[in-house]
Amino acid sequence: MNKIAKPKLDLVFKKIFGDINNVDLLTDFLSSILDVSADSIQKVEVIDNEVIPDTIEKKFSRLDLLIMVNNEYVNIEIQVNNYNDFKERTLFYWAKVYTNQLGRSEDYISLQNTISINIVDFNLFDCSECHSSFMIYETHRHEKLTDKLRIDFLELPKAKIHKATTRLQEWLDFLNVTTEEGLDMLEKNTVNPTIMCKAIAVVRQMSADEQLLRTIQKREETIMNERSALNSARQQGIQQGIQQGMQKGMQERDVQLITRWKAKGFTDEQIQELLSE
Repeated sequence: MNKIAKPKLDLVFKKIFGDINNVDLLTDFLSSILDVSADSIQKVEVIDNEVIPDTIEKKFSRLDLLIMVNNEYVNIEIQVNNYNDFKERTLFYWAKVYTNQLGRSEDYISLQNTISINIVDFNLFDCSECHSSFMIYETHRHEKLTDKLRIDFLELPKAKIHKATTRLQEWLDFLNVTTEEGLDMLEKNTVNPTIMCKAIAVVRQMSADEQLLRTIQKREETIMNERSALNSARQQGIQQGIQQGMQKGMQERDVQLITRWKAKGFTDEQIQELLSE
């Protein structure tokens, strides 16, 4: 299996979709998620397009994309490790993008619609669908409060069980590709040849850049180490929880036994002897 620049890795994702030369890829990707035609997206402007660090030792900030799409703000984040606070963090970052639009002399009505698109490499919801879209609705009438807020989640593990018949599914297949053989298969079975073949060519070009590939691989190692540390911490927490639960259970059982024995007239010495058995 030949190593490739994996599209779901944050560095690779941002280099593909944040490049001004790949606006057509970004436009098609967004239209497939937002369920609008690519022709209806008249203007796409990448606002946040930070430079990839030359070395892995340099500090990484959040590697997301902030985009203006037809006068709407769209924030895209891709996350491969589950820190168990992703839903709350997503809402916080959506709020920052939304509130940062407003100047001191501007009215609230001037705030633009803000969409948060979150691509995660773990299961986040207890459902089979890989795409979830949230807005604010009244709980009984299901009346939409506003179009100002929309938060979408794309769960990559769930996308692997589907066959690509739509542009969105194909994009998810693209993000899940990890080998050159996978790129070949996607290229042969694409439902959108012009766009997808260009996206595949971009990945192959990145994979041929040895210096960039080394940086990408170091980034991947960092993420894997973070994942290992998270799993270790969770396992330790589970074991501590079990031990604490056992101790608590033993204490509750001892209280019940002591109460019962005292009612039967056992002395303190007899009870202590029974507990030590």
